[in-house]
Amino acid sequence: MAINPLPPGAGTAIGIDGLIALLAKLPGLGPRSARRAVLQLIKKRESLMQPLARALAEVADSIRICSTCGNVDVQDPCAICRDPKRDAGLICVVEDVSDLWALDRAGLFRGRYHVLGGTLSA
Repeated sequence: MAINPLPPGAGTAIGIDGLIALLAKLPGLGPRSARRAVLQLIKKRESLMQPLARALAEVADSIRICSTCGNVDVQDPCAICRDPKRDAGLICVVEDVSDLWALDRAGLFRGRYHVLGGTLSA
């Protein structure tokens, strides 16, 4: 069932419905949350929607996978692998980039990482 965020008679919303459908594909966002997010973006078009669109376009064109560890960044090697304060002798192997980001955000590990990109099986 299509979600129409506009009141009846407000015209076609093909672009808006498409945006809602795309946002609803993100983890943690269903159709209702995506509709609320799109309405907020529309209300704050100049201060939120346009800067977000520019940022998404810029990152989409410049995203790189680090050839050293597998992290996602806009440079290769990534900021973590380029950091001279990191202990290159310590390697933390993680399943996914989200695990790397979570561990690094905690700030407890000062070594480098290796992203497997999946789980190991026996």
